[in-house]
Amino acid sequence: MGKAPIVARKEIKEIFGNRTTILMGLAFAIFFSIMYSQSIVSAEGSNISLDGSIFYLSLAIEIFMAYVSTGQIFLLEKRDGVIETLMCAPVSLRQIWANKAVAGVVPPWLVAIFATLLLSIITSVRSGAVLMPSIADIVHVLFVVPVFIAVFIGLVGFGQLLLGMRENRLLNFLLFVPAFGALYGSGYIVASGLTVSWQYVAILFASSLVLLGITAYLNRYLSRERIVTTIA
Repeated sequence: MGKAPIVARKEIKEIFGNRTTILMGLAFAIFFSIMYSQSIVSAEGSNISLDGSIFYLSLAIEIFMAYVSTGQIFLLEKRDGVIETLMCAPVSLRQIWANKAVAGVVPPWLVAIFATLLLSIITSVRSGAVLMPSIADIVHVLFVVPVFIAVFIGLVGFGQLLLGMRENRLLNFLLFVPAFGALYGSGYIVASGLTVSWQYVAILFASSLVLLGITAYLNRYLSRERIVTTIA
């Protein structure tokens, strides 16, 4: 059990060592922070809220970054045969999956926090007033967002280990495009009249925990033989 965290440390080091991934996430956060800020500042007299924008921006940012991170720590390692080496280590498949998921959470979570701070600062500067997110929004970003990221990475990672390379291309399209499109669109539509309440935060948190538990249960269907036979 003590050797399992080595997998997480390895993946975190490799993700942060990929400058393209990190710079892409930061550029993404800066771009959408500026766009959301413009919507907030230019909507004088409307109901557009900083809280609603942060709520959806943090989710959109994390899905984008989590998608990139998951491809690196699951799919690429499977394609390159690295996963075969990991499966020879004295750790279970569940431990490999769990530690990879934990590692994948860190970069998207940090970028989501960065985007939240940046959006608040840019909006405050442009509006000439100090704007702060609500306590519920802060709890959402600091505690709910990482759990939501873990669910996304866990589900996608499970699929990438279970399926063949061709099926994975279809999985990436069916899962990422609709999810990101829905969050991107709702970020502009719903954020215009949304005040983030504890109810929203609690519902998302509870849903994420349930889905995380289901994903962990699904890992019982993984086997070393199955993974090896689906490697290109």
